[in-house]
Amino acid sequence: MNYVIVGVKSKEILHEAPHKSELNNWRLQNDVNEPTTIILKDKLEQALKPESVEELRDKYYAVDYWQRQLDETVKAYHARIAVKVRQLIEQGYKRNDVMAELGINTRLLSNVQSEYGILFKKRSTSTVTERRKKMIELLKSGMSKQDVAKAVGRSVDAVQEAAKLYGFKIPRQRSHYYDIQHQLIKNGESIELESAKKTAEFLNVSTYKLKYDIDNGREIKGYRVIRLDKQGVK
Repeated sequence: MNYVIVGVKSKEILHEAPHKSELNNWRLQNDVNEPTTIILKDKLEQALKPESVEELRDKYYAVDYWQRQLDETVKAYHARIAVKVRQLIEQGYKRNDVMAELGINTRLLSNVQSEYGILFKKRSTSTVTERRKKMIELLKSGMSKQDVAKAVGRSVDAVQEAAKLYGFKIPRQRSHYYDIQHQLIKNGESIELESAKKTAEFLNVSTYKLKYDIDNGREIKGYRVIRLDKQGVK
C-alpha cells in the first residue's frame, strides 16, 4: 500500500512512498512552494476529483434558514425550512420561539406548515381550563382585566375571551386618571381644571399627549402641567 504527497494547488504528485513518515521526511527535506496533502494512492482519483459549486457551498457555506439562497426554488426553500421547523418542535419549541430562532415571519411559517402538514403540539386542555377559571375568580374578586392579565401572564384579549366563555360580564372600567384635577402654570399665573379631558381640550392636545408630556416632565404650549389629587399636588 503506497501513499503519495500531492500539491493542493497544482494537483500534481510530488513524491510516492510506502509509509506516511517517509513522505513527511521528504517534505521537510524539500522546499515545496505550495500546501501539500498525503493521500492513499488508491484514493488518488477520488481525491483529485473537482468539487462542484453545490458541494463547495454545502461544505463551507453556513445557511441562514430565513433567507432564500441563490438559484434555490421556492419548493426547495420551504422544504429546507420544514426540516428545521420539525426539529425545533421536537425540541419543545413553540410557534413564536421557532419564528425567533429561524428569523422567519408568520406568513412564511404558515405556508411551510400548510405545504408539509406540520402541526405544533397542542397545549394541555386541562391547563387552559384551569387558567381560565383562575381568570374568572380574579375578575369576580374585583380585579381589573388588565391586572388579571398581568397576574396570569396572558393578554387582556385572553381574559375577555375567558369571561365570554363563562358568561361573566366585565364591569366597565374607567381610569381614575381622567377624573384628576390639573394645574397649569405659566408666567407666574396658574389655572386649575377639573379633569384630564378638560385640560387636554384647553391645551388643544389629545389626552394621550397630555399624559405623555406630563410623565416626561415636558411643558405643553408654554404651560407647566401638574396633576392634583384631593390633597394637592400629586
